Amino acid sequence: AVWRDNAPMILFVVIGLLGLVLLPGVGKAVNGSYRWLYIGVNLQVSEMAKLSWILYLAGYVYRKQYLIVSQMSGLFVPFLLLALMGGLVLLEPDFGSLFLLVVIGLSMLFFAGMPWRYVFILIFMGAIGLLALAFAAPYRLARLTSFFDPWSNPFGDGYQLTQSLMAIGRGGLTGVGMGYGLQKQLYLPEAHTDFIFAVIAEELGYLGAAIVSLMFVFLAIRCIFWVYKSVRKNLCFEAMTIYGMMIWWSMSAILSMCVNLGLVPTKGIALPFISYGGSNLLVNACAIGILLRMTKGIRQE
Repeated sequence: AVWRDNAPMILFVVIGLLGLVLLPGVGKAVNGSYRWLYIGVNLQVSEMAKLSWILYLAGYVYRKQYLIVSQMSGLFVPFLLLALMGGLVLLEPDFGSLFLLVVIGLSMLFFAGMPWRYVFILIFMGAIGLLALAFAAPYRLARLTSFFDPWSNPFGDGYQLTQSLMAIGRGGLTGVGMGYGLQKQLYLPEAHTDFIFAVIAEELGYLGAAIVSLMFVFLAIRCIFWVYKSVRKNLCFEAMTIYGMMIWWSMSAILSMCVNLGLVPTKGIALPFISYGGSNLLVNACAIGILLRMTKGIRQE
């Protein structure tokens, strides 16, 4: 009830922080992106935005589900806020977080009963918008083209992906051994964050990578179970929140692994609960805490 009642205020605070990140002298730049606020520790606000967005949408559906199902006007406020947050995140720039915010928003609204025709229209418009954004910035276009053939420029735009694929290839079935990975020794960029899955595949092999993948499958299955229990007990806010968290973690894990495997263009998306990073781990830990408290309440209903 506390999260449900305070979700709008939390979201507006986070939107304000997203604006502060962009102010000169306030936001901290790393690798050319202004994504961090320094408050004794570096805080990446876009990570907070994902959790606050889930909580807000769950509360909005709890209050206005009849409007989402029956009227287009019921979608106006969520899409207005998504456009505002998305614009601020894009200015950082953080294309990966923007994509996750859009996917989480559309998935939760569809689960709440948004008509199919709106889904197709929004997906089409979103695809056009994402393509326009990709072609508007040369570095994004370079990432897209290098993704199709990274070996054509292995020491330039394709460097990250080729090093990742070499790490995965070295791992074989059982890996080279924990701590004995070669690619993390200054060959593979961001080995501790965006490309941690490649390091796991090199040191623990296919079997270790498969176990990590199955852990995320198990987490998703447990979330689906608690969504089902919530729906059976007419607990709308709990069902929507847990569903949103499942989409967030599942999509983040899938995209992070696919980036490491060269299946999608290279984007800076952390592997939940595993990638190094204070903000990402802290926000995910808070989300798990909320999830555990909700499941306790669902059992008691």
